[in-house]
Amino acid sequence: MASNYTNSDSTENITETSSSTTKDDFLNEILMCGICLSRMSSPYCLPRAHSFCRSCLLDYAQNNNNTSTSINFILCPYCKYQFNFRSFEHFESILIINPVLKQLCEALDTSKINSDQQQQQQQQSQSYGLYRARCHTCCLLKMLKNM
Repeated sequence: MASNYTNSDSTENITETSSSTTKDDFLNEILMCGICLSRMSSPYCLPRAHSFCRSCLLDYAQNNNNTSTSINFILCPYCKYQFNFRSFEHFESILIINPVLKQLCEALDTSKINSDQQQQQQQQSQSYGLYRARCHTCCLLKMLKNM
């Protein structure tokens, strides 16, 4: 009977892990720049609300601008809508920061840094062979044992 309980616990852990992986994959897909295919840094959007890295948009506009005509334009990498602009400076001015994606990217970057720091602290304490145990009678952190 105890083994059934353990099996269900391990199944829940596997499901929880795969669920969090799916969520991470979903977030990474949402936050992926369609130009550089990496997580967006400084997400800006075109007037039709498709978001990309600011630097990617500026490079894209410079590299894909048709110099043979007097009209400057780019095609949105997602929907292929044509955006006309007078000059490169004008193009920069029509870009709109996407505050929601910016905050989400910053929050995920911060949580990754915190997670990395926690893992590093765990590895350091394990390398010293130290762990903390709770005293069963008073439930306070009292013992520090060297393994």
